[in-house]
Amino acid sequence: MECIKHKRVKDRKMIKAMRKNYCERCGAYADIEPHHVFTVGSGGGDIAMNLVQLCTSCHIGAHDGSIKRDELLAIVARREGVAYEDAYRVNRRAMGYMVD
Repeated sequence: MECIKHKRVKDRKMIKAMRKNYCERCGAYADIEPHHVFTVGSGGGDIAMNLVQLCTSCHIGAHDGSIKRDELLAIVARREGVAYEDAYRVNRRAMGYMVD
């Protein structure tokens, strides 16, 4: 896989649009901003396919590794009505990777 230099997608309006009052993983009340499946530090953008609303507990689990990225991306794919592989490809393209 080849990577080209890119500029991370930043979109505060998208973050606001993706915010829900419930966790998309467990259904609990959520009052924080959505979680980036692919981290901002790794080039993950503010796109719908990279954002998932989590409650505080699940958000902590996503950051400490007890909730895996694959599970979160599967939630996003299901929400967006696409295959897991398509959600993965969209994210990788947004991060500047050349993917099939």
